[in-house]
Amino acid sequence: MGENEDLEEKKLLGSGGYAFAKITEDEEIRANLGVPQIFLANVGRLSEDRFMKYYCNSCGKEFSGSPIIKYEAPNEELGQGVILVEKGEYKCRDCGYVIAFYRKFNK
Repeated sequence: MGENEDLEEKKLLGSGGYAFAKITEDEEIRANLGVPQIFLANVGRLSEDRFMKYYCNSCGKEFSGSPIIKYEAPNEELGQGVILVEKGEYKCRDCGYVIAFYRKFNK
């Protein structure tokens, strides 16, 4: 992310809840699947300081700040030249429920 890029607060959906985070226009375009919603899984890993709040479906409530961000870089060959570069998850800080998973592949 370049210094000159504007960040805009958006609602990002996950299978286990949602989050409000500041993302760039490029991230929003990349995460858009042609529907009105933006999915956290398609944005990938965001730094904790870009989150405003998140909602956990398991707890049934909203929390200030960032969910827990856990990730690893397996660099796993999946076949046909596709490599799983990074996989991660966003988890509720209160109960540990997964808000969203994400995967990043080589281009």
